[in-house]
Amino acid sequence: MLRKHLRLTPGVPLMLDLITIIISFVLTFPFRDLMVNIFSFGGKISFFSHLPLLPPILMIWTIVIKFNNNTVTFRYTSFKNELRNILKTVLSGEVILLMILYSFRIDHISRTFVWFFGFVNFCLLVFQKYFYLIVLEYMREKGYNRRPVLVVSDSDNSKRIFDIIKKCTDWGLDIVGFLDCNGLQPGAEVMGSKVLGKLKDLPDVLHSHYIEEVIFALPVAKIEKAKDLLIQCETEGVQTRIISDFFSGLVSHTEVEIVHGVPIISYSTVPRNEWEIVFKRLIDIAVSTIGLMMLSPIFLIISAAIKLTSKGPVFYRWKVVGLNKKKFTSYKFRTMVQNADELKKKLEAQNEMKGVVFKMKNDPRITPIGRFLRKFSLDELPQLFSVLKGDMSLVGPRPPLVTELREFKSWHRRKLSVKPGITCLWQCSGRNNISNFDEWVTMDLKYIDQWSLWLDFKILLKTIPAVLTGRGAS
Repeated sequence: MLRKHLRLTPGVPLMLDLITIIISFVLTFPFRDLMVNIFSFGGKISFFSHLPLLPPILMIWTIVIKFNNNTVTFRYTSFKNELRNILKTVLSGEVILLMILYSFRIDHISRTFVWFFGFVNFCLLVFQKYFYLIVLEYMREKGYNRRPVLVVSDSDNSKRIFDIIKKCTDWGLDIVGFLDCNGLQPGAEVMGSKVLGKLKDLPDVLHSHYIEEVIFALPVAKIEKAKDLLIQCETEGVQTRIISDFFSGLVSHTEVEIVHGVPIISYSTVPRNEWEIVFKRLIDIAVSTIGLMMLSPIFLIISAAIKLTSKGPVFYRWKVVGLNKKKFTSYKFRTMVQNADELKKKLEAQNEMKGVVFKMKNDPRITPIGRFLRKFSLDELPQLFSVLKGDMSLVGPRPPLVTELREFKSWHRRKLSVKPGITCLWQCSGRNNISNFDEWVTMDLKYIDQWSLWLDFKILLKTIPAVLTGRGAS
């Protein structure tokens, strides 16, 4: 029994993380020296002059790890989720650490050391968590760290739950049996597990069997009947989980909060991880600020080229719709003749895009310099001002024109549930190959449903070659 239900204390993963952070700190010095020798930047730094940085790093990382509520036992989760937690931890810690160094003007600490530490720490934490997961899976296969569970369900749902539990062997769950809310009698078997009784028999089953967790897998109509059973489990200190079909096919993200003692379930089709959203905004501010400063000479060159080759303003002001249908004005470099909007009415019959967006391969309104700017997406650069202002993000669905929104179908409007962006899946996939607006929106909704900081990072990486080769041109 002791072997089967051996528990790992919550302090073990944190202790392993802190040891990994210390090892990362030490290994960053030779790694930085190697990079200095290869790329010839900066100079050598002293280990002892940077050693006072280690305690603040341990404190900051501990707070961030606790804040992110990193998983302890890898039960009901996946290594993919843990990767996301590691990335959030390292990036958040790096930002906080750099803000402290810059705010207090601690100049003797090498900034490149801090960045290299983040890289080394991320790699080692990934290796450590992966090894930790392998060890846990091995232990559970050998009979350690198992959790006995009771399933409360009807026979149909029980089969589905049993399939999931047996498939996810890394969860380390042992099905003691199940309580049936249909017509099966005690002693009957479902997929090798016995029916231990009816719903009313829960107290007796809890008292006569070693059970650490009760999983309620009931249809919505029967959840109300299980209310007293949930109270019974709470009274006896037994953990419970509810698997319901209430949100099936309805929403992608749910969140449960207790507000003034009242349980509130919030559901949304977009992710609501405030920590990731805040970090996304910090990245937008940092990249747009740096980008605007570094690209200012290119802005001047493009502005002069537009002014010298065609009549009209340098920038095109377009009225678009953003998050939650908020209207705002964004800017692009003008790529068309001055009266382009008036000429559009005459060309609408030649629209090559099926749907509300106008697209024409050889649009006669585009100026020669405008065609070049569009090919390499240089006309989009002024939108960095909108990103800095907060109306847009670096990555997100394309903001629709006010006139386009009127023709949106209901399902199209879900793309307005997130902040629009300069690039998204449609950009790095080559939007010149998309001829159906519904397909375009489908890609935007796919981005919304799968959003993560890691996905944003991958899209930005894919956008660079798409832009440089002109594959992202409209």
